[in-house]
Amino acid sequence: MNNDELILAELRKISAWADMQRKWSKWSLIVLAVFIPAMIIFGIVMDNREKARENIKALEKHDWCAVDRNVRLCNIDEAIRIGEEYIQITPQYPLGHYWLAGAYLAAGRIKDAKAHYAEAYRLLPCEEYEKLVIAADKRIKKERPQPVAPAKAASPHR
Repeated sequence: MNNDELILAELRKISAWADMQRKWSKWSLIVLAVFIPAMIIFGIVMDNREKARENIKALEKHDWCAVDRNVRLCNIDEAIRIGEEYIQITPQYPLGHYWLAGAYLAAGRIKDAKAHYAEAYRLLPCEEYEKLVIAADKRIKKERPQPVAPAKAASPHR
């Protein structure tokens, strides 16, 4: 073998090695391009699950019956405070809106009670919630002073 053939063989080895390195680099970049976004998405999903667990733990820590219990013990302001706090945590809980509306009703805040009864009805349409909305609406109308119509003057007969 002469020097040219040895050099050519060495160049082929180097070329094969460079091709292999390019393939490894290409596949490494492809794996990273898939892996990094997948890890970001996984992190977001796990963060949302953790937040949901915290909300559940907060609900387990405090029970909605505390609102009803405080209303029964005539601690209306405390019942409303607790109810508003819980509604911030679980705004999609119809029974929570029902209990909070009961606390507002006990406090004489009928418009607030009607709003929460209406939200409970929107979240869980049932006859009971519908009747409560209608009853609160009637009570609001009853408490509003009705405009007094002027008495009809007697028309003279001709």
